Amino acid sequence: MVSGNCAVVGCRNSSYRLKQWKKKECVEHKGFLHENCPCPRPFTLHRFPSKLMNSERRKIWIHRMKRVTEKNRAWTPGESDMVCSKHFVDGYPTVKNPDPTLNLGYHFAIKKTRRVLFRRAEVHGPRTVKEDDQCRATHVDGCAEPLPASMDVENSIDVENSMDVENDTAQTSSFCIKCGELESKVAALSSKLETYKSENEKIFEKVNELSKQISKTSKERSKTKSFSWRHIKSDAKMKFYTGLQTVPVFSVIFDLLKPCIPQMIYWRGKKSPSPSKCKFLKTRRKQMVAPKDQFLLVLMRLRLGIMNEDLADRFCISSSTCSKIFTTWIKMLARLLGNALIVWLPRDVIRSNLPAPFKKTNPKTRCIIDCTEIFIERSKSLHVQAATWSDYKKHNTIKFLIAISPNGYIMSLSDCYGGRASDQFICSDSGFYKHLDPGDEVMADRGFQIREDLLFYYCTLNVPPGARVKSQMTSAECARTKSVANLRIHVERAINRMKEFKILKNIMPINLLPLSDDIVRVCAAICNIQPPLIRNNKSTQ
Repeated sequence: MVSGNCAVVGCRNSSYRLKQWKKKECVEHKGFLHENCPCPRPFTLHRFPSKLMNSERRKIWIHRMKRVTEKNRAWTPGESDMVCSKHFVDGYPTVKNPDPTLNLGYHFAIKKTRRVLFRRAEVHGPRTVKEDDQCRATHVDGCAEPLPASMDVENSIDVENSMDVENDTAQTSSFCIKCGELESKVAALSSKLETYKSENEKIFEKVNELSKQISKTSKERSKTKSFSWRHIKSDAKMKFYTGLQTVPVFSVIFDLLKPCIPQMIYWRGKKSPSPSKCKFLKTRRKQMVAPKDQFLLVLMRLRLGIMNEDLADRFCISSSTCSKIFTTWIKMLARLLGNALIVWLPRDVIRSNLPAPFKKTNPKTRCIIDCTEIFIERSKSLHVQAATWSDYKKHNTIKFLIAISPNGYIMSLSDCYGGRASDQFICSDSGFYKHLDPGDEVMADRGFQIREDLLFYYCTLNVPPGARVKSQMTSAECARTKSVANLRIHVERAINRMKEFKILKNIMPINLLPLSDDIVRVCAAICNIQPPLIRNNKSTQ
């Protein structure tokens, strides 16, 4: 620790006060000293800028102090002179606010007082004259007579001593009733103090044992190297763990999210609560995992589909802390990345970036839609089982609608519905039709029976022709089916790219169902950062 005192006039912050603060017991974390609890320090000390490296900044700091020596000469800071964090706007010197500006002691008045010498009278007895006079004022039979007021202190003490020597047998009777009561109370209080001291010693022994155990566990955790973003040094490893293409992309996204991290509210509560009963608390404690590692933890769970226990062992934290981090970050990423990267593109932008196969056969195509399903664990509730049962997959699933542009960009995602919901119901209930403009053409699979619904918005539906009534399709219908199927396959490729995140490909745990909308949205946003599905080569147009 840096030893020194704050150079501001009137400020008493110093390294000694920090040492005393560390030895005190924490009020919030009872049973632990401040040096063992994660509470932040009340203040920090910062040295003056050096003469060689930053002499101009040093002059500004010295001028801000406005201090003068006893001989009215210019004051220069010594090795122990520093400035505490109470005098900086940001709590420490920053690029924006590098100089101390707060509470610099300009209005602090120094009172110059003369030294006063107190003379104490030599007292030979255990009590003073005033105490003796008070005792004698409440005397009983056998007490000595009060001393005359004209006697000095020394003479009165000598008289008392002579009387005590002559009357040794009558000494016990000379005490008053009040003195006896006080002595009994003092004896009782002294016995209580001894018991309290013994109890406190036992408590301090236990606290020291716990502090030693905590220090041992912290040392063991420091010895066991936890997984960190610094271990990922190649682009192939970054794509494997997070789904992002390169390491710089990971750093750039985190730098964009960094301003929102101090305002982030960590989630606390049950594993799968209802949205109305979620409990959020703002935590100012020192986190066991750095924010950049927390971001990596969330992406690793999305990409690899591993459980909280595995991530907790990798990052040397508890599984409950891992769950809190994942729930908090997935909400923030869905709100920030989802709103920034999943956008419904205007018609002019789609027409200008239309791939060559669409320009030849389907130039009016605005989007390609399809529904996909994710397997989930079977719930104990029969009502939930009935709502999530899918006859097509023969499993309990959740279902959502995805709409992509002709070049493969994910433009829209619906909320997750139960596997029992039909494609027509999801299209109407999710608000997909509100994004369309008159004259747009929607390409979909043969199972989407939404042609009549699109007519209300003056749009058309492009699906492969069916052979339900006919025994065999004509050559023209076969050619059209082939052309539409070759173009509609891109939405399947977009869904397959999303399913590369193992959390969507594997069976989703039942406790992640409240976060399913956010998980799907974050996975789709990361897919939009990847290279486009269809390359628009101008040479082939």
